[in-house]
Amino acid sequence: MENTHYINRRQVIKNLLGVALATGLYPVAGMAYDNLNNGKLPMRHLGKTGYQVGMFSLGGQATLEIPGKEDKAEALIHRALDLGVNYIDTSAYYGRPKQGEDQLPLQGTSELNIGRVLKHRRSEVYIATKTHDRTYNGAMRHLEKSLKNLQTDQIDLWQIHNVQKSEKEDVEKIFAEDGVLKAMKKAQDEGIVRHLGITGHESPDQLRILLEQFPFDVVLTALNAADKYHDPVVEKLLPTAVENNVGIIGMKIPARDRIFLHGGIITMKQAIDYVLTLPVSTIIVGCDTIEELEENIEIVRNFKELSVDEMLEIENLTQPYYTELQFFKGLSQWPQKW
Repeated sequence: MENTHYINRRQVIKNLLGVALATGLYPVAGMAYDNLNNGKLPMRHLGKTGYQVGMFSLGGQATLEIPGKEDKAEALIHRALDLGVNYIDTSAYYGRPKQGEDQLPLQGTSELNIGRVLKHRRSEVYIATKTHDRTYNGAMRHLEKSLKNLQTDQIDLWQIHNVQKSEKEDVEKIFAEDGVLKAMKKAQDEGIVRHLGITGHESPDQLRILLEQFPFDVVLTALNAADKYHDPVVEKLLPTAVENNVGIIGMKIPARDRIFLHGGIITMKQAIDYVLTLPVSTIIVGCDTIEELEENIEIVRNFKELSVDEMLEIENLTQPYYTELQFFKGLSQWPQKW
């Protein structure tokens, strides 16, 4: 006999898949997107923004944030755009230091690499960046630098980076009179920023609270097949986001490749198909090589939504090592770098 948790989880997944179908997120049931798009990258609605986003988007970490890899980063970005990617995610924070190196001077590395491509191909991509500062003045400084780095006069999506659960005052800082949200609303009113969003790795509760208190356009959240085993985003955040027509973007899909370590989930296809079956607009993945990029895009081109049973089966595969796959929620001793 199925236990209560299993029955409840089945209903949660069934409800979310029903919402996805009802809102037109999927094409004809069981038909691969590739058949409907002639080999092009399939699209979904990005919530209430009105933007049609490719189901695969390029993350601004991995090669894009490593100093000294400018040529490889630019080649990777160009190839992504050539293959139909129309959304790139980055941050004022991204810049990977070597061991023992100060990270602060490297912040903006990812934006700089992206900017050199945007200078020539701005019209092809929706660009999202973030500020990790919680103050009005600090956020405005980040915005000024991001615009310069990205070589653009407008950001499509400006996000509050990495909302924390460990800092009880984080939400209060965001809404403070001199807080980051004041900067975001001003930038939007002036047309410098089109849409506003929030991001987080460890606390679906905090993200949900923010969506309930302010009409953000997009939420970027860590989401993979081990989600249900600790503080689940699927249960605590997604229903609120869907109800408010917020664009949902999934990240940490392969959990920095840890998802493949113990013979549970053995293919990127399983990892991607699981998340794309949920009511997300797109997934962002940082890529080290063009070959990785092309492999991921090919998986998305041939995506078919999974059944409830297939979703539950994939979840079960991650159970023995779920703490490593939820490292961003503080469950693992692995280095936690965003």
